[in-house]
Amino acid sequence: MPAAVDKKARRTARVPVTTMEELPIPSEDERDEILASLKAAEARIAAGQCAEHDPDAFVDRLMKVRAAAVRRKET
Repeated sequence: MPAAVDKKARRTARVPVTTMEELPIPSEDERDEILASLKAAEARIAAGQCAEHDPDAFVDRLMKVRAAAVRRKET
């Protein structure tokens, strides 16, 4: 299921997931933007400007969101 990002065709690559998916290959500008974002994130982490991931809190929040969606669907 290729997504149209712009009018010109984009290169894609097949990558192993649980199934084979077709993903767009980033352009050089997109690649540079991704790398800059990662470097900025690493700098924030090194400076202590981050919160530790709490998997239990994440699951609890996700289940609350799901429960609310199910309730809305039932009404």
